[in-house]
Amino acid sequence: MILAIVLISIYALLATIAIVLIVKKVNLRVASMFDYNNIVRKRISSLYFDVNGFLLSDNDSSNSEHVLGSLHTGDNISEYKDNPDMATYLRTCVRHRRNLSYKVEEKVDDNLVKRADLIFLPFISNGELQGVSVVSQIMYSKNREAELIEKARGLADKNQEAQRQIERLDAERGNLELAFKKSSKHHLQLQKAMYRIELQKQELEKALDIINRQKEELERVNKEISRSNQMKEVFLANTSHEIRTPLNAIIGFTNLLLKMSPDGQQLKYLNNIKTSGKNLLFIINDILDLSKIEAGKMQLEDVNFDFRAMISECVDALSVKRGDKEISISIDIAETVPTIVTGDPLRINQILTNLLNNSIKFTGNDCIISLKVILISSTDDNVNLGFEVSDNGIGIPKERQSEIFESFTQANTDTTRKYGGTGLGLSITRQLVEMYGGTITVESELDRGSTFKFNLILKRSELTAIVQSETVSLQSSDAKLHILLVEDNEINQQLAIDTLKAWNQNVEIDIAGNGQIAVEKAGKTLYDVVLMDIQMPVMDGNAAARAIRGMTEPNCNVPIIAMTAHAFKEERERCLSNGMNDYVMKPFVPEDLCAKICKYAGISRKDGERSAERKKSDCSGDNFDLSTLVEACAGQWGELRRVLDVYASSVTSDIADLEAAQKKGDGEVVRMKKHALQTAFSYLGMIKAYDVVSQIDVDCATPKELIGFVVDEWQHTLPQIREVVDKKTGSTD
Repeated sequence: MILAIVLISIYALLATIAIVLIVKKVNLRVASMFDYNNIVRKRISSLYFDVNGFLLSDNDSSNSEHVLGSLHTGDNISEYKDNPDMATYLRTCVRHRRNLSYKVEEKVDDNLVKRADLIFLPFISNGELQGVSVVSQIMYSKNREAELIEKARGLADKNQEAQRQIERLDAERGNLELAFKKSSKHHLQLQKAMYRIELQKQELEKALDIINRQKEELERVNKEISRSNQMKEVFLANTSHEIRTPLNAIIGFTNLLLKMSPDGQQLKYLNNIKTSGKNLLFIINDILDLSKIEAGKMQLEDVNFDFRAMISECVDALSVKRGDKEISISIDIAETVPTIVTGDPLRINQILTNLLNNSIKFTGNDCIISLKVILISSTDDNVNLGFEVSDNGIGIPKERQSEIFESFTQANTDTTRKYGGTGLGLSITRQLVEMYGGTITVESELDRGSTFKFNLILKRSELTAIVQSETVSLQSSDAKLHILLVEDNEINQQLAIDTLKAWNQNVEIDIAGNGQIAVEKAGKTLYDVVLMDIQMPVMDGNAAARAIRGMTEPNCNVPIIAMTAHAFKEERERCLSNGMNDYVMKPFVPEDLCAKICKYAGISRKDGERSAERKKSDCSGDNFDLSTLVEACAGQWGELRRVLDVYASSVTSDIADLEAAQKKGDGEVVRMKKHALQTAFSYLGMIKAYDVVSQIDVDCATPKELIGFVVDEWQHTLPQIREVVDKKTGSTD
């Protein structure tokens, strides 16, 4: 009995080994329904993966029959969605460096049994694991009768023992390597694939090295460009300061000499000096403007202004006799063009001045110049204005017309020698026009004149009139004033003293040669105004202003007016952020300087006497005065109420936006909302609110208490203003 059992076991083992040899000595788990002796059809195909599971080769034409045939070169075996265990089998094969088998499916279809297996074969060369070959084997056999299936079940125990023997055979690596080497076709394909991959790897490494070197070079060049731009800004700022400082003395003393009744020849020389000084100032301003535009730092203001008055002032300033040439400029503004618009009147004036000056420069003694303005289109928010500047001058050659808007370019090579100029005016004009969303073109014929056409898109204004500020005459004041002049340059000291004395003989002026001396004097004496230079030794003007603002009352409240030769807007904003009330740019205009002294020292512009506390009227309260707004609305309280309704909404919204921008650190929004609130509070006569808003830092470093004060002041004052307006509209409407 025992002998029979042993013989049966040996027979089963030999039969199983025969099956293994048929399937090329690989590990297959025998299914109960599949008959290896009755194989009808068999398909074998293979794929080659690297140790991380990425498919390296699918060149075998039979891959379409492979169980993993949906994968393509470069795909990972883990991307096979039908069975996620595939990646686990491959990793196990890699880790243990032995072959594994996996039955994918076995099913009965009609009279056939289909069996699909995967065999994971590690490929080892020179002791190194190179990858894994995954062999797909799909076989079809005839379906046995029920009794054959029952017999197969009876041999299950014997088959299990045979399976254990097969697994021991799997441990023999030599058989696997021999089987792999016999497949010369796959071996060669894999070798070629590995060679191509190695070449691609080397090429990629070279490309990566080149890219890294290029990246380092770009970073180096970018740093150099950034450093160069910074040096350029510093150079322009310092150059501007160094030129404006002596120019301030040249123009200032020339103005003083012109008031001393010079004789005919002296008057001619002085006027020539003044004209040359102004021309030099124009050149400096052009260079600075171009620099700011190219650096993206040119910012357009949004203020309400009288468009027609601005045009008239611009033309009046140019319509003067120049040598033997009588200048006359005709103006034609369409009735549909609004009177009050919102924009930057300084820059719009600059555009027109550049074009009109060009026309004056390039026309003869019989010059005919015209300026026309029309309304191209309008919306609820904007107006599109069209401009046309024409002259009968020398004209521009057609081949040069496309170049004249470029920097440092003029129509002819001898233009600069013959007519002067830098060739920057039209370049700046074009860029300013484009900043307003417009375009500029030229039509010209030689010896027949030129016509420049451009358009500007400006914002609509809620106002219907603007109250023009009054000017101050140099001889208009005799009030006693005590002024501290902080200036290190002795020539500029003398100029400021002579200018102020020419305006007011009763002014007392103390001199401080640097900021430290200024702080000491301001701490001991209560001045009416401090005129503060910025660039000084020992302590500069900004540091001195901060020190004065840190004193105790009342000395800390002294008005400080910066007198700076730095023309950049950032410098002026820095002055205000450091506690100064206002600024005057050198070379200063005497009327402007005296007007600001009057404003901050409380001097009446009409009679020269120090004004007492503003008298309350029927249109003012404790925290507001509507006099300016009443004048702007021409006494029409119904119109004033409409404007107030606009302010009631916009100011509340602007305060909220300002507070949000402050928290986010958005300096640009802070600047815009600060300006909008200053305009509103100025018209409403809310002096306290205006002063607090002026202290708000555009760098978002403002204490929360300042914005809180503005909120409280607005909520407290608005109902009082409405009460006054309601009374007025109730009695006059």
